[in-house]
Amino acid sequence: MLSHTPFTRYVFVLLTVCLMRSPSAHAAYIDFQPDSVIANTGDSISFDLVISNLGNFSPVSLGAFDISVGFDASALSFAGYSLGDFLGSLALLEAIDASVGDVGGAVNVAEVSLLSALDLDTLQPASFVLATLNFNVINLTGGAVTQLSILSGPVLGDAFGAPIAVTGLGSASIASIPAPGTLVLLSASIFGWLTLKRRHSV
Repeated sequence: MLSHTPFTRYVFVLLTVCLMRSPSAHAAYIDFQPDSVIANTGDSISFDLVISNLGNFSPVSLGAFDISVGFDASALSFAGYSLGDFLGSLALLEAIDASVGDVGGAVNVAEVSLLSALDLDTLQPASFVLATLNFNVINLTGGAVTQLSILSGPVLGDAFGAPIAVTGLGSASIASIPAPGTLVLLSASIFGWLTLKRRHSV
């Protein structure tokens, strides 16, 4: 995560205000890839935050986003993020990383492109990765399941600063493998039930 100067924060706040005042003309879908994983305590997992339903190397292109993802901090710890290159290169100062990062039970990723609409059109396919989120599993055992969810109110803007509506928000599940003892007990129960059923039918 980059440190933010007052100027970068000012630019992002200004863009957000402009997005909220402009009429919405486009729609997008935000999802996770993969949408489910199997993991246990001690594992490291990653999810791509993906946007789709925009232009395919043509308008409408994404010029800015501000998205927060919720997670259960008792099951997962946030390990870091990386932004995709589809809004421009951060290293070449083509985009600004305005992410807040981990805020305790949620992670915020945000980026503003400094490229022209034409440049963004040539960079962005119909579906692309906004960011990759990395987590460590700290407490997930015995068949337990936890989820990542995109929190309400994501802000998306096109290359001209007009807001992009969001038509859908995906989620992702993380499930642990049941302990071997649990599987043995379950198998024994099913076997016993089938044996009793067979005796009663004879």
